[in-house]
Amino acid sequence: MDCPKDPLSGAAITPAPLRILYVEDDPLVREITTELLSEVRRHIVAVGSAEEALQEYQADAYDVVITDVSLPAMSGLDLVKRLLALAPDAPIIVASGYLLDLSPRIWGPKVRTVLKPFDPAAIDALITELCAEVAPESTSHRPARI
Repeated sequence: MDCPKDPLSGAAITPAPLRILYVEDDPLVREITTELLSEVRRHIVAVGSAEEALQEYQADAYDVVITDVSLPAMSGLDLVKRLLALAPDAPIIVASGYLLDLSPRIWGPKVRTVLKPFDPAAIDALITELCAEVAPESTSHRPARI
């Protein structure tokens, strides 16, 4: 398959890697899941707290955020609220060991849940679904500065 070409220069346009911010406080789970999420066209930034995630999210652009619910200090659900305040259309996946009601009418159309431990195919399908509507030339969501 050929890469799309720039209409003016004729140069091949290589899509930017999908940028994923992953939030998990357990170092072993964070390391294993980061490896599970890693693919050729993905760039994973893994952090251990919601506070670190907010700093990282405000400093850089991400295509999707994946967060655990049970985090020290600020919970994953509180992080979701803060992220949506910065970027209401941000694609977010909330990972939990128990069922959550995060319906679109409450959290917005780009928030999904996945039950832990999650199957790699299930998380890949959610990432693909949430990022499908993002235009290739503007892949990452840049939050408002606060």
